[in-house]
Amino acid sequence: MQKKLIALAVAGLMSAPVFAQSNVTIYGLIDMGYKWQGDNVTSGVGSRSAVDSGITAGNRLGFRGTEDLGNGLKASFVLETGFNGDREGLINGGFHRQSYVALSGNFGTVALGRQYTPQYLWTAGVADPFGKGNVGSAGNVLIQDARLDNLAAYVSPTFGGFSVIAAFTNSASGNESVDNGSGVPGADDARVWALAPSYKNGPVFVGLNVHQIRANATTVGSSADTKIWDLIGSYDFGVVKLSGLYGVRDVDAAGLVGDVKHTQWLVGVTVPVGANGKVLASYNRRVSDFDAAGQGDARVGQWAVGYEHALSKRTSLYAAYAHQNQNSVQEGITAGTAPVTGGVAVSVGDATSGNGLGYQRGLAVGVRHTF
Repeated sequence: MQKKLIALAVAGLMSAPVFAQSNVTIYGLIDMGYKWQGDNVTSGVGSRSAVDSGITAGNRLGFRGTEDLGNGLKASFVLETGFNGDREGLINGGFHRQSYVALSGNFGTVALGRQYTPQYLWTAGVADPFGKGNVGSAGNVLIQDARLDNLAAYVSPTFGGFSVIAAFTNSASGNESVDNGSGVPGADDARVWALAPSYKNGPVFVGLNVHQIRANATTVGSSADTKIWDLIGSYDFGVVKLSGLYGVRDVDAAGLVGDVKHTQWLVGVTVPVGANGKVLASYNRRVSDFDAAGQGDARVGQWAVGYEHALSKRTSLYAAYAHQNQNSVQEGITAGTAPVTGGVAVSVGDATSGNGLGYQRGLAVGVRHTF
């Protein structure tokens, strides 16, 4: 359940182009490429080679717009869904990526609906050179929360580079009608509160994400209380951009799972090459310390290197390689099987598949186009 209980979010609320619109805009992205995955942790499983969709970023189709209500007040909305590019069908159906309505003015912005978390946006847009996409995605190692349902979020104005996001939901994963066998609607859901201050001034960005997840009902294997904090930052020197993240996810678990503390971090480097290219490199690390009897800890590291080349403002070519090192797995897991830390499989995936089916190495080349 933990992977469903997500933190806080403001999907694109910090994006000025959204509020610059005076009508409805249709937008989207399609990403297609070749991906190879190998060195599976399960003995006897061969490598995988295929044309895949959404490698560096999930394919999407969206609608967004704004209306000027006068006296500095504006209303805006975003509706965004995902789709497969290599085969037919929508992903999950409906506007599962984003769906919110917002009011903004001199007081800041208030938004209601399904939105991205600052934890995700700051990791993808600030800390991770791969933007939480491609085979080098930080999402292959770091346990994070991407979106939150039923969210009431507030984004403050910026004062001298400082701003803050605050949010709360009483139904984080949208399971209002699910009783989890207890007979109480919403028992399989969770409450989340969050606070995320940040500072941005020229080449400097620093953000602190703090949130807590509390399950509505405690059952065997569920997370009764999860406390998360992340410090995210970057500095752009021009010739190179350095970025990083350090965070702790402390799970006070119920039932047979036991408590687990995830300590995770990443360092990233982005180097411009000419006017249109950039070299990307990162290293991600996670240590999961299990308190339950008979369990030890699990450690995983991933390094990655890649290159992106912009053919235009909307079309880019990319290539990347990633390699993981499972230098310690949770005690009690049979050797030769996929290591699992806190219910999350560790393997090399991409923007749309954080679980790469147990593969520890990945290579991808492709093209991404936005419209």
